[in-house]
Amino acid sequence: MAKLLLLTGGSHPYEETTPVISEFLTEAGHDLDVSECASELEGDLSGYDAIVFNSLRQEPTDNDLNDAQRSGFKDYVAGGGGLVSVHISAASTPDWPEMKKITGGGWILGESWHPPFGWFKVHMSNPDHPLAKDVEPFWTYDECYCGLDIQPGIDVFMHGIVKDEERPLGWSFNYGDGMVANIALGHAGSSALHPQFRQLILNSVDYVC
Repeated sequence: MAKLLLLTGGSHPYEETTPVISEFLTEAGHDLDVSECASELEGDLSGYDAIVFNSLRQEPTDNDLNDAQRSGFKDYVAGGGGLVSVHISAASTPDWPEMKKITGGGWILGESWHPPFGWFKVHMSNPDHPLAKDVEPFWTYDECYCGLDIQPGIDVFMHGIVKDEERPLGWSFNYGDGMVANIALGHAGSSALHPQFRQLILNSVDYVC
């Protein structure tokens, strides 16, 4: 069992996805604190095994991370804390380049794109990766991200195919002493309810903790 801080909120349907994620993490035995304000990042995070980041924090939604929260977040992961970044979370704080360095990359506001929300197949680039444990190739109703910021040194284990090109959708990464898992799926409640998405998030928590 892990002690987790789940950060949520922003201009995405988090009122759908966060309750689903919270429920299956709790059912798996994890101890979960859920926050929309992120003020926890300004305090002592040593009691948490990992942060689950399911949030889009940016102006003008009044929930962008302030300087103290950015510093706390960076220091936590670099110091050995685990991070699970979900869907578009890495696009938070777009004026802070360190966010992409922490998450290993992700959505670039104004540049990245995806086909219309709908069905597509998810493939395992590396089925032997710990994040792919018990996950078979599957169809999902979601967004297949394209044109992401991909940082050097990430270990891609999962992808979609758009215009005959593999599009990274899941990877692991190390930032300082911290272990990071990025799962680019999970746009809506229906996406988060997919059993393979659930398995990917549970695997991610186990991996980073």
